[in-house]
Amino acid sequence: MRLLPLLLLALVSSAAHAQFGIAWRKPPTVDIVALEGDRRIALVEEAIAYWNRALEELGSPFRLPAPRRLDAHIPEQALQELSEAIISRRRPLEVPQALRGLPGELTIMLAHSSFVSFAGPYDPQGKRVIGIRGLGTGPFHLPNVARNVIAHEIGHAIGLGHNADPTKLMCGRPAPCRPQEYASERPHIFPLTEYERAALLRMYPPGPKP
Repeated sequence: MRLLPLLLLALVSSAAHAQFGIAWRKPPTVDIVALEGDRRIALVEEAIAYWNRALEELGSPFRLPAPRRLDAHIPEQALQELSEAIISRRRPLEVPQALRGLPGELTIMLAHSSFVSFAGPYDPQGKRVIGIRGLGTGPFHLPNVARNVIAHEIGHAIGLGHNADPTKLMCGRPAPCRPQEYASERPHIFPLTEYERAALLRMYPPGPKP
């Protein structure tokens, strides 16, 4: 029985170190940095609608606002560097200068190069960056994968960590879940676990409707 408190402590410590379980104090402004016509823009909008429906079903007033698209330089090298730092569990984990000082509080960069997509930590200004790999790279050529990877990373950006269930949206490392498991001829976003729904409710409790 003594192992349970130790296990819980380890999980909480790991989540805090990775900046999971931390709620936004107010809805962040959301920017998409992407070329005009990038079909992933619609997938970002779909993913935001997915999370807003989930929050509404839970009775939470928190909502992600509609994103705006920005024409801006995408710092591919900085995205690759932050992705590698996250995957290798580098500590301290610092956001590269090229990814700081962005106008949005949550900035989603639809990149063109190959790296493991990620939701970065909060920078010194309390902002976060999501990096999404190039559309033609890795498993993104498979149907339904990009849609779920984008929704998965937004889930991290609002505070959720990974689980080990390959049938659920937030499955990921250290479990052997990988993006290709989202592949499906039927366009859909994978569901959440009951634990994740409860976690969302703790982070964004019921209150007055927005």
